[in-house]
Amino acid sequence: MRFHKLDLNQLVILDALLSERSVGRAARRLYLSQPATSCALSRLREYFEDDLLVMVGKAQALTPLACELQQPIRDVLLQVQTITRIRPSFDPTTSARHFTLESSDNVILVFLQEAVRQAALRAPLMEFDLRLLGARSKEHLDSGDMELLICPDFAAVPGHPMEPLYEESFSCAVWTGHPTVRDRLDVAQYFDCGHVGLAWPDGRRVTVDAHVVEIGRHKRRQEVIAPNFALMAEMVLGTSRIATLPTRVALKMAERLPLRVLPCPIELPHFHQVLQWHKFLERDPALGWLRALLLEIGQAMPALAALGGGSVAAPGRRRAAKPAATAAA
Repeated sequence: MRFHKLDLNQLVILDALLSERSVGRAARRLYLSQPATSCALSRLREYFEDDLLVMVGKAQALTPLACELQQPIRDVLLQVQTITRIRPSFDPTTSARHFTLESSDNVILVFLQEAVRQAALRAPLMEFDLRLLGARSKEHLDSGDMELLICPDFAAVPGHPMEPLYEESFSCAVWTGHPTVRDRLDVAQYFDCGHVGLAWPDGRRVTVDAHVVEIGRHKRRQEVIAPNFALMAEMVLGTSRIATLPTRVALKMAERLPLRVLPCPIELPHFHQVLQWHKFLERDPALGWLRALLLEIGQAMPALAALGGGSVAAPGRRRAAKPAATAAA
């Protein structure tokens, strides 16, 4: 089918070429031969009167026009995808949809673990690919490469709808045999002790608590850097170190490890974990069902006040200080 002399079938090929920036990789993604994909690129170049892909050194790069085309073409294909999935009714018990979700490991531990269990009971044929937040999470949501993103409210991706899932705060986890800390932790002890820090695989290190400490002109001595929140808790065992963790994660880890969870002696902001999806997938019936399930589970989670722990300020209170955009939790 042609529209303004453009073969609309070529849009799928163009989307793959612009995303992969390689004729070979685009061909493999589309299950086409490389010569067929090269011919399609030639036709697209003729239509747009632009090279679209050019060699820069040993790699291919997008031309300025191709950069401008990339997001609109992806958006059009997402809207078409949604149209093809609309049905008069949706039955989760027979749906075999595959969903990709990105979140931090602490969300997987305290929230998605239960969500996936509930989904298995209500939609036994559905499949879930759980991935960790990273530097390209925004890009993945914009492109539709994942269906759902769960992240702190301050790190939400602009331009896409979102719903709050649950509130979170920070607490301190110490080994039950800690030589100086017992049932409370004061500011002096907090900064005198060594700490376990966090570094994600893509190199980001600024968590919410670290940002607040930095702007308060304090410095924590980070004796160990761990790759995720769960291992942060493990790294305090048998030591005098402190791990500043999301409260729900700290309590979850204390269920199986000899940990004491204490209120943090410095004021740290509470925040919400939010659920986001692509604006053009709003009417996807299967995605709508899954969103409703996640919101239901989030609303059923115990309030922070009932959990204990948290910072020295009253649980549930939001602070005005906003962490940097690169921060995460």
